[in-house]
Amino acid sequence: MEAVLWAAAAVLILLTVLRLTAMSRAPAVSLSMADTAEAQTYETAALLDINTATAEELEALPGIGPVLAERIIAWREENGPFTSQEDVLDVQGIGQATYEKIEPYINFG
Repeated sequence: MEAVLWAAAAVLILLTVLRLTAMSRAPAVSLSMADTAEAQTYETAALLDINTATAEELEALPGIGPVLAERIIAWREENGPFTSQEDVLDVQGIGQATYEKIEPYINFG
């Protein structure tokens, strides 16, 4: 009887060790409330229609300040809606690097 108890204890210890080993190999994923809020902000920005966005909304994009926001609005008032990357690159002051910063956060409606 004592041998059976020792065998059962050994199996439980082995299972515990295996479980702990598996847990230590799993990547730790944790989102804080700040990460979640930041993700929601980026998600909202990703839906920003560059053809209807206000200056304030455009300024929330990375690399876009008040001057570029006004230039974007002026461009679309003069030329109609943006339809492509090339249109956005036509705005004075927006080069490839700036476009690459804002591209994940905009759409063309």
